[in-house]
Amino acid sequence: MEMKAYLQYVRDESRKHFDAGLTSLEAAKKIEFGTYGEWRAPARLYMNVERAYREFRNDPPDAPWDTAATFDAIYQVAKAKGIEVEF
Repeated sequence: MEMKAYLQYVRDESRKHFDAGLTSLEAAKKIEFGTYGEWRAPARLYMNVERAYREFRNDPPDAPWDTAATFDAIYQVAKAKGIEVEF
């Protein structure tokens, strides 16, 4: 249930930022980790936000990811939040 609550939280927060016109990276930097900040590799939040944005845009579920850009975004989120990068 904890994972379901996390994913619902990320989706709800992502929707707010998507509707406000922010990019997925900007949203990931703004969304608070809350109780999930203790989870391993919290900067991966970006990937969950990006997945939500893809759903909001009706992108195909199998649309390819730009791996280098994804890892760069994870690094940027970690830097913005003052945490170590874990992959």
